[in-house]
Amino acid sequence: MKNIIVSNPVRRCLEAGHTGWKKNGFFLLFCLILFGGIVYGAVSGRTADESLLQRLDFILQTNYELRCQEGIFAALMASFASSSVFLTVIFLLGLSLWGGFFAVLVPFFKGYGYGLSVGFLYGAYGLQGLCYNLLVILPGMFFSSAVIAAASLKAYKNSLHMVLGLFRSPMTADWRSLVCRYCRSMIQMLLLCAASAVVDMLCALCFSWLFHFS
Repeated sequence: MKNIIVSNPVRRCLEAGHTGWKKNGFFLLFCLILFGGIVYGAVSGRTADESLLQRLDFILQTNYELRCQEGIFAALMASFASSSVFLTVIFLLGLSLWGGFFAVLVPFFKGYGYGLSVGFLYGAYGLQGLCYNLLVILPGMFFSSAVIAAASLKAYKNSLHMVLGLFRSPMTADWRSLVCRYCRSMIQMLLLCAASAVVDMLCALCFSWLFHFS
C-alpha cells in the first residue's frame, strides 16, 4: 500500500510533465530559436557601429536615442510598428503552403535585432548601457518577442495543416474554418503586440531619463 501511495503522485507528475512537453515543446523550440538570434546579435553588436543600427531601426527597433529624446508617444509608435511588421510577415507566411518553413526564421531575426542593440550598448557604454537595456528595453522586448515566437508557431502550424490537407484522401480539411481561426489568432497576437508597445512606452517614461548617452 505504501508503494502505491508513493508511486502514484510520481507517476502523475511524470505524465503531467510529458503532456506539458508535448503541448509546449514546439513553443519552447521557437523560443530557443529566438534566443539563438539574441546571442548572435549580441556578439555582432559589439563590433557594429551606430549607422548600422540606424539602417535597421525601423524593422528591428534598435534606436535607443528615440526612447530617450523623442518622447513616449514616438517610443510607443516605433515599438508597435516594429512588431506589426514582423506580425504581417508571419501572417502572410502562414497563409502559404511553403511559408511555414520560413516562419521558423522570423523569431531568430527578431532576437537578432534585440541582441544587436544589447551588444552595441554594452560595447559602447559598458555598465550604463547594460542597465539601460535591463530597465528600458528588456521588459517590452521580452513581451513582444514571446508574442512573435507564438505567432510564428501558429503560422507554421497553419501552413502545415494546409499542406497535410492537400494530401488527405478524401479531403477533410475545412479550409474556411481553418483560415478564420488563424485570422482570429493573429488579431489576438496584434493586440498583444499593442500591449507590449505600451509596456515599452511605460519603461521609457519611467527610466529613460536616468540615462544620458553622448
